[in-house]
Amino acid sequence: MASFQEIKENLLNSFVPEGAEGIEALIQINIDGLTNFYISIQSGALEIEEGEKEDAGLTLTFDSFETVESVFSGDQAAAMQAFMQGKVKFSGDMTLGQKLGSVFKAPE
Repeated sequence: MASFQEIKENLLNSFVPEGAEGIEALIQINIDGLTNFYISIQSGALEIEEGEKEDAGLTLTFDSFETVESVFSGDQAAAMQAFMQGKVKFSGDMTLGQKLGSVFKAPE
C-alpha cells in the first residue's frame, strides 16, 4: 500500500508546470482507506499537503491508489473510464477536473 509521501512524489514527478499556467485551484483528494490530502495549483506551481480543505473547488474521492495513478497519468480515457466505473467520485467544479489532463502526465 502506498504512503502519502509516495503519492506526493508521484504527483510532483508527473506535474507539468506549463500545463498549469493560468490555473488557480485547490483540489481535495480522498483515497478510501488510505489518506486524504489536497493539492494547490497557483501560478504554474504545485503544492501538496496531507489533510483536508473544506473550501476546495473540487473534491475527488478514489477507491484505491491504483485509480489515483491512472487518473493522474494524463490518460483522459483512463480517467473517464474510472469515473464511469464508479472508481472516482467528484463534487464541485468538474471543468477543473477536466483540466487536470494538461497538468499531470505520466513520467517518462
